[in-house]
Amino acid sequence: MMRAIVICALLAGCAAPLPVTITKIKLVQPDIPAALLDCPGDPVVPVAARQSQVAAYIAQLWEAHAICANHLGAVRRTLQATASTR
Repeated sequence: MMRAIVICALLAGCAAPLPVTITKIKLVQPDIPAALLDCPGDPVVPVAARQSQVAAYIAQLWEAHAICANHLGAVRRTLQATASTR
């Protein structure tokens, strides 16, 4: 009889805990402002009679590129911040 009690006690000590089941998944949608999802359009190509007009057009192209690159960088930082908080 004592042997049966000892065996039961030993077997109960080896029992594994019940597995934990995840029942709810929370999807996190990052908040990205709509203004960051658009880039300015290309400037109108001028009918250039002077080099200063060509230079102004190139400056407008560079400005549009810089704005779009800044928007993309802000979106990238927002997504990285969201991914690191998970």
